[in-house]
Amino acid sequence: MTDTIDQSDDALPLRIRKAVDEQYVIILALLVLLLVGGLWASYTAHISPGTETETEVDSRWSRTSTFSHGATVTGQNPVYETNQRLRNQRAYFPLISPRLIGEYQFQYTASGDGAVDVDITVLSIVQSRGDGTVFWQQTREIGSTTAADVEPGGSANTEFEFNLNQTRLQLERVEETLGETPGDPIVVVQAQTQMTGQVNGRTVNREFVDELRFIPDGDSFVVNDPGEMTNTSRQVRSVTTTREYSPIRSIGGPAILVVSVGGLASLVLLRRRNQIALSPAERDQLTHVEYAEWISIGTLSEDLHDSELNVVEMSSLVDLVNVAADAGERVVYDPAQERYAVFDGDRMYFCTPPLQ
Repeated sequence: MTDTIDQSDDALPLRIRKAVDEQYVIILALLVLLLVGGLWASYTAHISPGTETETEVDSRWSRTSTFSHGATVTGQNPVYETNQRLRNQRAYFPLISPRLIGEYQFQYTASGDGAVDVDITVLSIVQSRGDGTVFWQQTREIGSTTAADVEPGGSANTEFEFNLNQTRLQLERVEETLGETPGDPIVVVQAQTQMTGQVNGRTVNREFVDELRFIPDGDSFVVNDPGEMTNTSRQVRSVTTTREYSPIRSIGGPAILVVSVGGLASLVLLRRRNQIALSPAERDQLTHVEYAEWISIGTLSEDLHDSELNVVEMSSLVDLVNVAADAGERVVYDPAQERYAVFDGDRMYFCTPPLQ
């Protein structure tokens, strides 16, 4: 009678040693790569992290400009009351409110201190233009101002005025004199602002040009108001700092270095002491465990050749298990003789350690 062989033996250490022995060169190469990677990560994170240059905003300032405009109704009409003040209209009617009065306001803010001189000149430009080309124009000054030592938050204001009715008649005279001209007539109130001085400790010399446009439409002028106009200037500086790395790299680099050095030293030392490769007995033990599901424990005759069976000696336990699978039989293991056998009719197949 036979018993199934006990499979409780822990063969994991043997399997690990076998795998390490078979893949020794590959494992060695991987550990060397880890060592190089750990050295590089540790060196760059702790010994020579290097530097990086960043650009940051040192200071900033911005200017804001607006136009305001209006006209007083002086002519009798069915819409507006006489002497009514019209402010920031979308259109003006020269026949009832000929004089347009406006104001241009310039203001600036800064992240630091400053003191600038502001020179503003306001022009009235009557012209004909089309596709970016000016075909004719007449220019005259209608306002100006100068403000000295304007601090951040301060402003400079310039009033201007011109007669819309006279401008309308001027356009009609040009058309009568020159005939039909190319382009479209337009009236531009142009503010030219020169800003010079110190802002945030740096010299500033800037010029700004803003326009408020009036487009003739029959006996009226339609207003094209740009609204609030803003420009922002940022003053930057370059800052060089020591490059910083994430904790994963700062800690992981030395950890990988320690693990790879320890792994290499242990692997080489165990190899030299011949503690990795399996001994013949250990190979037999591992082979026995790997095919345990096919093996049962039993007692075999001591002299196999004296039996009436045809005896066939196999070269390996693997071959013997294949025979057992083909025959539908189990492998019998005799611990006393350390012999394995398979019985198939009048034949007996066997093998003895060392197993292959």
